Amino acid sequence: ISAADINPSQDYDVIHTLTFAEGSGTCNIRLYRGSNSAYTGTVYYRAGTSGAWTELSVSGTTTTFPVSSTTMQIGHDNNKSGNDYMTASFYGQATNLIGIAISQKAVFSGTMGNHFMYNYASYCYSLTSLAVPDTSGLTSVGTYFMTYYASNCSSLTSLAVPDTSGLNSVSDSFMGYYAYGCSSLLRLELPAAGWFVGHNIDWSVPSDRLNYLKGYVTNSTDQTAWKALTASGKTLYLNYVRSENDVVLEGGSSRRIIITQ
Repeated sequence: ISAADINPSQDYDVIHTLTFAEGSGTCNIRLYRGSNSAYTGTVYYRAGTSGAWTELSVSGTTTTFPVSSTTMQIGHDNNKSGNDYMTASFYGQATNLIGIAISQKAVFSGTMGNHFMYNYASYCYSLTSLAVPDTSGLTSVGTYFMTYYASNCSSLTSLAVPDTSGLNSVSDSFMGYYAYGCSSLLRLELPAAGWFVGHNIDWSVPSDRLNYLKGYVTNSTDQTAWKALTASGKTLYLNYVRSENDVVLEGGSSRRIIITQ
């Protein structure tokens, strides 16, 4: 899974489904809303993917929740303040956490404030699977949009790029250090080229990924657009995909929409 599910009937605005190698120990969680300082808010957790939720107050950078199953879920509402959304971070869960999927009640749309999904999976060294939120409805984003999203996820071999097809404007540090330290990457899962067609963005892909990393698309239109971005100074070139032959067309789509009556 690379892109979020959309499930309008789910309990909370966002649900993070976490996969652990072992159903024991604890998992770190912190929250951000419009700032790089950790935010105080409420989330809910449960073992598995059904049943009752347990309330958890999250404050600062040291809050944890108990891991009692190899599958755990964290749910929370957007808790907006202006255009700023409350988002979770599993920063520093260096061992045990191996996968993160995301489910949303709806596509994020319109204007997004600052520090959206900041530090989401930073220093989660054991992650082998990491989804991205559905951002296809966003028209503008504030500072630090998805900055440090997968920073130092050194076990990831595949990383999806968020859908920027609706964006008209971005602010400072847009996707800065998005893939910093992702030293095992072999695949970038690419949506429509969107914002990157006219804007050259460095995601900090490690330089040693050159000749190993490829971009994968699901239709020929996107393939043509991304191939152009392997030219010198363009987004894929900056992130060490420097041959048109390394933009590969594959069938199918990773986005799933779940409608529950």
